[in-house]
Amino acid sequence: MRLSPIIALAAFATLSACAAGPSLQTRLASYIGAPEGALIKNFGVPDKQITVDGTQYLAYDHRDLDVSPGFIGPGFYGPGLYGGPYLGGYGPGPFFDTGIPARVNEVSCETTFLLKDGKVVDFTLRGDDCT
Repeated sequence: MRLSPIIALAAFATLSACAAGPSLQTRLASYIGAPEGALIKNFGVPDKQITVDGTQYLAYDHRDLDVSPGFIGPGFYGPGLYGGPYLGGYGPGPFFDTGIPARVNEVSCETTFLLKDGKVVDFTLRGDDCT
């Protein structure tokens, strides 16, 4: 069974965030000199690829959602369905406490490997989630 590139990169990024060890830069630098097949084996089929002037570029995209939960503060909700006709009831009522809404940010990291003669010679990282 083979993992999709996005799942593999997500797992790679998640594990790298939790584990105390080498940085993403250091781990990816270990692929310099590796054949193209090693990238395909470990990361799957690239999301984008192009060859320009004999240099092949393989790009892997990782996107994720960073969700900060909102907060509904204490307030007068009015007569509610679950709390009865007193302060702190839940459900429809004359007043609603909007609180602080949840925040959702999309974060991403694109890893592009540069290959010459079928071997990795360099890589670049671009995005706000390349740690």
